[in-house]
Amino acid sequence: MIKKIVWASDGSEDSLDALAYVEEIAQRCKSEIIGLYVIPDYFEVDTKDQFPEQEYDLIAKWIRETEYKESDRLNDIAKRFDSKGLSFKTQIVQGVPHLQIIKVAEEANSDLIVLGKGRAKEKVLLGATALKVIRRSPIPVMIARKKDGSIKIENILVPTDLFNIASRDLLFTAGLAEYLDLNITSLNIVEIGNKKYPPEVVERLRGNSYNNLIKKVNQADLGIKVNPVVKTAKNACKGIIKYASENDVDIIFMNTYGGGEYRREEFIGSVAERVIQEAPCPIITVKPEE
Repeated sequence: MIKKIVWASDGSEDSLDALAYVEEIAQRCKSEIIGLYVIPDYFEVDTKDQFPEQEYDLIAKWIRETEYKESDRLNDIAKRFDSKGLSFKTQIVQGVPHLQIIKVAEEANSDLIVLGKGRAKEKVLLGATALKVIRRSPIPVMIARKKDGSIKIENILVPTDLFNIASRDLLFTAGLAEYLDLNITSLNIVEIGNKKYPPEVVERLRGNSYNNLIKKVNQADLGIKVNPVVKTAKNACKGIIKYASENDVDIIFMNTYGGGEYRREEFIGSVAERVIQEAPCPIITVKPEE
């Protein structure tokens, strides 16, 4: 259950796109929302040590003006949410953005961090702050992007390998499904690369993986209905993105990396990073259990 959400805003249109998803989730889960703005300080030391006194005074003035402006903006949003019966608290802090976002979320015992993609919409690349939050956060992170029409959270895709079916991403999805009416698909991609296998070989590979996936899902005993699907593709990234694009997927839930091997703190797998960059819908990333 998502009881508390931290929405990190930089004042951009991109972050307002993410706010639409925050509102939908909060309405359905009765979540509390913290609207956070971080006044950026990219130095991990006191700003006074970086500038002469005169320049520091100018920076201090800019910080005060930014705080007033963003406080007014967040308070206006809070009033709108309050009028809809939603709890929306505001918080403004100063520091290195990705570090402060994670710190505030942890201190608030947040269940989800929501961010905009953080780049111009014509670009594929994910913004640096969003990527750093995904890499470091022990809390699930949602990267939302603009969606034409009304927000819908029904069809959920969980890319799945056959080695760790009861992984944290599917468990998180199962927990959410107890409170929301979700259609959950567990997708396994059989990677065939550039090999020109005969059709009967490809179908045999797919069939074997499908039988294995059904067995693993049943053994996991998640307490929810999961639709097992197996597709073949050149690689996992292409297969996941293609399936999401063709099947009206609303959100993808996935681990930041696959497999059971322990990774360093800021690791993100190549499959996860590429799907986050290119997926046609929002992504919720979950760091696997160590």
